[in-house]
This record gives sequence, structure tokens and C-alpha cells, in this order.
Amino acid sequence: MNIRKYLYFSYAYCRQYNFPQLYNKFVKESSSNISIDTTRELLTKLLLHCQKSVPYYAKFMNNLSSEEIIYQKPELYLKQLPILTKDIIRANFEELKSTDLAQRQWYLNTSGGSTGEPIILIQDAEYNDKSTAISLLFSYLVGRELGEPEVRLWGSEKDVFDGTMGWKATFFNFWKNTIYMNAFQMTPQRMRDFLKLLNTKPPKLIVAYAQAIYELAKFAEDENIKLVPQKAIITSAGTLYAWMRQKIETVFQCKVFNRYGSREVSDVACEKPEMQGLWVAPWGNYIEIVDDDYNPVPPGVEGNILITSLTNFAMPLIRYKIGDRGTLSPEYKSGQILQQVSGRNVDTFKAENGTLIDGEYFTHLLYFKNWVQKFQIIQKSYLEITIKIIKSNSDYFTEELDDIASKCKLMMGKDCVVNFEFVNHIPVSNSGKYRYTISEVI
Repeated sequence: MNIRKYLYFSYAYCRQYNFPQLYNKFVKESSSNISIDTTRELLTKLLLHCQKSVPYYAKFMNNLSSEEIIYQKPELYLKQLPILTKDIIRANFEELKSTDLAQRQWYLNTSGGSTGEPIILIQDAEYNDKSTAISLLFSYLVGRELGEPEVRLWGSEKDVFDGTMGWKATFFNFWKNTIYMNAFQMTPQRMRDFLKLLNTKPPKLIVAYAQAIYELAKFAEDENIKLVPQKAIITSAGTLYAWMRQKIETVFQCKVFNRYGSREVSDVACEKPEMQGLWVAPWGNYIEIVDDDYNPVPPGVEGNILITSLTNFAMPLIRYKIGDRGTLSPEYKSGQILQQVSGRNVDTFKAENGTLIDGEYFTHLLYFKNWVQKFQIIQKSYLEITIKIIKSNSDYFTEELDDIASKCKLMMGKDCVVNFEFVNHIPVSNSGKYRYTISEVI
């Protein structure tokens, strides 16, 4: 009997969380051929809610004809609605709120800043329950059941600032049987300890930032540290390039499964054993691919990813331009398949003492700053960081800049110089991709 799973779910039931029931439902449905109607029914429900309760969408939908298409082919009705961008969200924040928000258990969240343009969003308990269930499902599909050993090479700025993850996180991690290594504090000694842990007690699953686990693989190779074969690795929070996958699989001697998601829409898709591409969980999101003029592109053609969240009714994101590019497979049997996802580019920063810091650490410092419209963080040398900011109409306090600078120095050293440059434009790279963190240290 999986006692940890039983106790964790029992606690969730007592707190009236719904993710255990949803998880069991998703596991059962994923083992059979999921009907295309699953996504269509959820899409219809979302569109009807927007028409009734979300002012921003209601003003468009009330002028559209053929309302019956919402029930028959909601994905076609969807194409009549406008594209949603970060600028539109900022400009229409109040109108994008559901009018029944007072009856929902809602909270504020921020985008992950993968395009250098973070935004604040409203999410609710239903979104959180379904997102949690889908995330657990993705782990289950690659071989790890909740309660079985898992290790995470993940980012925790709270651990850096406070020196602890807190008793609550520690409590839950015990019952989930999850051990963390902070991707924001990858000193040589910490990496050796982490590799020793993997050799001593190989977990059922490793979940890691793509860049961080790649750097760990390189470190093990450079230090001639041999690893026993691991079971499975899920990578996320960055682009997993083919050469990165090859290195990770060679060093850790196991399959790597890529996962795609964001704070705005949670986990969207994940690779599964014996499947090409990333399977889009049909209960979570609906994907469209469009060209730069927002025209639909055929399957197999790369374009801009638009995501419609099927779970967040507090502030619906419909046809949301997330800032990534990708390709959809023509297959649509048990959910959409993303052939590939591209567009995210994270650099790893390096301190003078050899500590590796995932670029995500620095982007987290700019979350919930309403005066930041767009940013780029550049490591010029071991002791110099430049933060370029396109400012919004809001003002900032000098204390906020001091706080950002002090937290940069916490990782890079007290002698590190942090420069702030307020600019009107931040160019893309030669490849056409926007890089929100850049390290010029070789």
C-alpha cells in the first residue's frame, strides 16, 4: 500500500481539495482513447461562461452570429474571437475578471516572464485543482506514482532569501516523498552531494529545469562522476535542445521526457513513453498555431502558440499569445500533440566561486513589478550584471531597485555591480528569438 499517497490525499480531502478525485479520473481516462468531445465540451462550457460573465469577451460575442456553433464546433467559434496578448491583459484587467469572482476562491499569480514581459493574473481553486491533477498525471505517465521517491532540481528563491523552505513545504514534501536541490544555488559541492544522493537512492523520477540538469550532467562528466542508471527525467522551464537531451540521457542513463507549461496556464503538455511529441492534456488547454499575421497554419508548420485555458474561469485566457513558437501534429486521437516547442532561451549565470545559477532566479526578482513592461538581464562578468528595463507608466521606488540589487549580490557576491538601464527597446537575437537572460561569461 502506498501510505504516503493515502495520507496526502486524505489530508487533501479534509481540506476539500478536489485534485485527488480529478487525478484518479484523469488516470483512468488517459488509459483509454479519450474522445475529442472531452475538449470540445470544456471549450463550450468556457465560451458560455465568457459570454455571460466576462465583460471583455461578452462585448465581442454578443455581436457574433451563429451562436449554435458554440455547442457544435466550439473550436471554429473560437477563431472568431480576438488574440489575447500581455498588453491587452494589462489594459483590460478589470474587464477580463469574471463577474462571479466574489464566489470563487481566487488568488493572484504572475507569468513566468519567459518572454521578458511578466503580467499579473487571477486564478482560482478550480484552476489549481485541475492543474495539480494534470501535473501529477504527467509524472504518473512516465513511471512515478505520488508518494514514490522523486527529486527535483528546481528553483526556490525563498530558500535563497530565508535559508529555509518553511515547515509547511517541508511537511508536504515529506508526504509526497520529494527531495529538492535548489537550481539557484548549484555550487560544486552541492552538485556532488546531489549526484551522491542519486547514486545512493535513485528515485522513480527526477524533475528539473532543462538548463540546470544539463549543467549537472556536464559537471558529472567533467568531474568523472559515474552515475548508476536513473529511472526517468522530466525537464521543464526552458527549451530542451536535442544536444542537451543527448548529454542528459548519456550521463543519467535513462529517458528524458520534455514538459511544456507556464505559470499562466500551468502544465500544458508532456512527452509520454512510446509517443512522438508532447501530449496536450485535453482537460487543461486547447492549442492553436498561427503565423505572424494570426492566420492558422497547417499541421506540421511552425508558428506562434495560442493557448486557451480550459480551467481558469476567474480570468479566462482565450487565444492567449504566450510568446513561444511550436508545431502541432495532424494527429488528434486522444488529445492534441505538439511536435515541438521553441522560443525559450535561458542562460545559466556563473559566480566567481564556480556556483551555477539558473537564469530563472534573476527573472523571479522582477515578478509583480507593475512598473516593468519588459526586461533583459545580462551577466557582463563575474562581478557585473546589467538589467535592461522597458518601463511601464507606473513609477517605482528606489528601495525596489536596492532590493533587486541586493538579491543579485546574494548569489553573485557582495562586490558584484548591478546596473539598471531604462531603455525604449530591447532587440531580439540574430535568430529572431527574445533572450530574457544572457550570460557573457564563458
